[in-house]
Amino acid sequence: MEKKKIDEYEPGPLPSPRPLDRFGFVKQEVNNSPHGLTKGRSAYEFEREERRVRKWRKMIGVGGSDWKLYVQRKPHVVKRRIRKGIPDCLRGLVWQLISGSRDLLLMNPGVYEQLVIYETSASELDIIRDISRTFPSHVFFQQRHGPGQRSLYNVLKAYSVYDRDVGYVQGMGFLAGLLLLYMSEEDAFWLLAALLKGAVHAPMEGLYQVGLPLVQQYLFQFDCLMKEHMPKLGEHFTQEIINPSMYASQWFITVFSYSFPFHLALRIWDVFLYEGVKIVFKVGLALLKYCHDDLVKLPFEKLVHALRNFPEGAMDPDTVLPMANSIKVSRRLEELKQEYDKKNGKLSHSTEINRNQEQLQ
Repeated sequence: MEKKKIDEYEPGPLPSPRPLDRFGFVKQEVNNSPHGLTKGRSAYEFEREERRVRKWRKMIGVGGSDWKLYVQRKPHVVKRRIRKGIPDCLRGLVWQLISGSRDLLLMNPGVYEQLVIYETSASELDIIRDISRTFPSHVFFQQRHGPGQRSLYNVLKAYSVYDRDVGYVQGMGFLAGLLLLYMSEEDAFWLLAALLKGAVHAPMEGLYQVGLPLVQQYLFQFDCLMKEHMPKLGEHFTQEIINPSMYASQWFITVFSYSFPFHLALRIWDVFLYEGVKIVFKVGLALLKYCHDDLVKLPFEKLVHALRNFPEGAMDPDTVLPMANSIKVSRRLEELKQEYDKKNGKLSHSTEINRNQEQLQ
């Protein structure tokens, strides 16, 4: 039987209209939607947001024309403002600027169109099967074979052809889906490529390669950091036979976009794209610190549940991100990486980055 492409499917019926939060997710019945703040914002908050937008527009210039110069002149101001959160109306553009994806797009005219229209992928059926599982409560992705699902299919299919060594893995859908809520297909594709190939920070492709090698490395590093920062909790986890693969794998594979509140995921992504993967470690440690006194008392079954269902207070970006940013991990992460590489006989970090950057050019 010949396999069908998504363009050959008729769009399904439009979902019934339901109240949405400010990000486009269907509101939950109770007033604690996991994807966005449901309470209305005051006039003061709107004014404050407008002032922030004006500051950001001045900083980036028309279409991002002033961005690189501003970053060179005032890197500390840029870092501080990104940690406070990028204004939602400018998020897509700023993400492209800080990730290096805008440069990739300009260097590769017509490549995305070629990948989508003329190339075929061995992963097409897998992508079609998984698409409805990506942000199913968001209005953009709800219609079966509708515009959102088609865009998501195109980006994932194109990437599976662009990098056949990685191909397609289910967790990639959440990265691509998140990006598509803030930019066009082609822009989302090149941002995905920038992340996986390491245009600015360490390449992420190892999160999705056979055997998930980078996931294994990150879990090793996280386990060591957790035991060093919270020895009592580390001892309790050891006694209850809890290891990071039971709760933290998705943090790294989807950069908190899979099951965390959307407003928190966005703030984490702002920092992640500018500062790199260390923010995932820092947020993970901050979450465990926030819940430390409760977690050390729980038996195995309740621990597993608690580590997948953090309390509402821990999901507030203005609470958890300052905690995360106060934790210093950069030097220790590099030491732990060298320790991990030594145990596994891997290439050095710099060798891998150089090799990936050559592939991008």
